[in-house]
Amino acid sequence: MPARFITTHCRINWHGVDDDTPPGHSIATGTDAFGVPYLWLFRGDQPVDDAFIGSVSIPVAPGQSPIAYGAGGGFAGTVSDFKTALAKLVDRAARGGGG
Repeated sequence: MPARFITTHCRINWHGVDDDTPPGHSIATGTDAFGVPYLWLFRGDQPVDDAFIGSVSIPVAPGQSPIAYGAGGGFAGTVSDFKTALAKLVDRAARGGGG
């Protein structure tokens, strides 16, 4: 079940907004229950389960690409940069494709 965000199973290292964050959203970085690093996207300004939009894996080895996942853990595509990935996740959620 990759990329699903459940507050009690994830460790958030940082939460806020940066230049890549879509308007009306916030991001967090941290690790899931298995220690895998992710960038998570939330609607609004709080990193809570109900506001979770999707995530992007953070590569840990040379040659790995970030991969975007919808809120339900469904594959949303390999990405070239985080800004594009976050915009894609917002668009996917708006169209009802959060899975």
